Amino acid sequence: KMTPLILLSVVALIATSSTATEWNTCEWNNKNNCYQDPHLREITVDLGKNKNDTFWAYVPPDVSTFYNEEPGSRTSVKPYFNGQFGKFINISPFTVRIYWYAGSDREDVYIAEVAPFQTAATATFPTHHFIVRPKYDLTQIVEEWTVEDDQVLYVYDAIEKGDAAFHDLNEEEIELYTIQKENLKFSEQYKAATGNDYLSIYPHRHRPINQQWSADYFGQEHHVTSRENHFIELPPSESLKSLRPEVNHGEPLLRSYRKQDDLLLNMTLKVLSCSPRVFEIKNFLSRVEIDHVMQIATGMTLHESSTKAGQHGESRKDSSTRTSRNSWLNRGTSPIIDTIYRRAADLMQLDEAYLRKRKAHEMPQLKYKGSNAEKLQLVHYGIGQQYSAHHDFQMPSLVEGQPMRFATILFYLNEGMEGGKTTFPRWLNAEDESELKVVPEIGKAILFYNLLPDGNPDDLSQHSAEPVLKGEKWIINLWTWDPKMKY
Repeated sequence: KMTPLILLSVVALIATSSTATEWNTCEWNNKNNCYQDPHLREITVDLGKNKNDTFWAYVPPDVSTFYNEEPGSRTSVKPYFNGQFGKFINISPFTVRIYWYAGSDREDVYIAEVAPFQTAATATFPTHHFIVRPKYDLTQIVEEWTVEDDQVLYVYDAIEKGDAAFHDLNEEEIELYTIQKENLKFSEQYKAATGNDYLSIYPHRHRPINQQWSADYFGQEHHVTSRENHFIELPPSESLKSLRPEVNHGEPLLRSYRKQDDLLLNMTLKVLSCSPRVFEIKNFLSRVEIDHVMQIATGMTLHESSTKAGQHGESRKDSSTRTSRNSWLNRGTSPIIDTIYRRAADLMQLDEAYLRKRKAHEMPQLKYKGSNAEKLQLVHYGIGQQYSAHHDFQMPSLVEGQPMRFATILFYLNEGMEGGKTTFPRWLNAEDESELKVVPEIGKAILFYNLLPDGNPDDLSQHSAEPVLKGEKWIINLWTWDPKMKY
């Protein structure tokens, strides 16, 4: 069933290229009068049958501006990496399974099971061939697609193909059918205006409720401070017991074990990429904080990492895609872990309550009171282990708000390994067709956004972890969601 409209607020950060200022809150129904990204443009939407609307679409800036030059002075280079996102839409009243056709002499590779009128997705490449089989008879092939360069959307429409009849649909199925068909019309208009495919569902995906840091040009810097300054001495074990993050302690916990000559931590976000928006933050974590995380890790069992094609898909282990091992840390594991969350909230200019369960009176503009942040994911890569190019967002089900991962922060816990770089193979630039590569450094973090300022998933946020050739690699990931977390 479709859930009712969720009225949300927009948390708007007013920031300059040098310092963060106060952020304001405005009601969702007043969103157009609040701060908005300067590259949002109002477009007219015509869905036929007198269904007209307007939509604020993100129109990517000219690549020349990334170099502080006049628009039109440069052209973007085509990346060497030709991978892309593939979204599969099942416009039918029955469940289907999607397989990658690996060749006549090899078994088809299962990708996802897609419920009626739902979607699934995967990272793919041009020339990849996919087949669709109905779950009720897996010997049948009802649709086939061959991926083409820059074509992201692939549709199985059982009504158009004669595999199902419109007059046999019930009321709920007709509603879902109409949503998907109108969304395809919207997608055509969105792509004409922006050059990008629309990967979500119109009008059920809204603009993010939190503002993003701007990334106007390479090397641009933003500066922000946090009261959650570095631990420089490890507190005794009895002080590092689990806690309740919702308890307000007034001052940062265990202040005597933190840096005393500066009670504020100054953080600089440096723009590495403008599209996708990627920022480097050096010295986010102290050595003591890293040692604490690693100490926790020594007592944990790390499991094989898995991937998932969508919220309706099944988690699956795929050694050709992801070979790392991971585990998870709750925010309340210890005061130091809680500090990492609070500092991350300051980095993104969010209320720390956004990253935990909230009491009724906290952030009253948000009706959803669950945490918008996942547990910290602790990941270990040994020699030869990697994570091939992928996206952190998934295709949500047809619910209002279209919950998705909004931002990713990746923290490096060690350095000095050979290989193991984080890469963004499709970053937009005018000089280099190879990947943007981020070298692991102890304590460094990178922040990147999985959504564009208009709420559409950012296909260019695709990233990878290169194989470790010598040594090992330890990282932690923090994912925040918008408008709420559904996992």
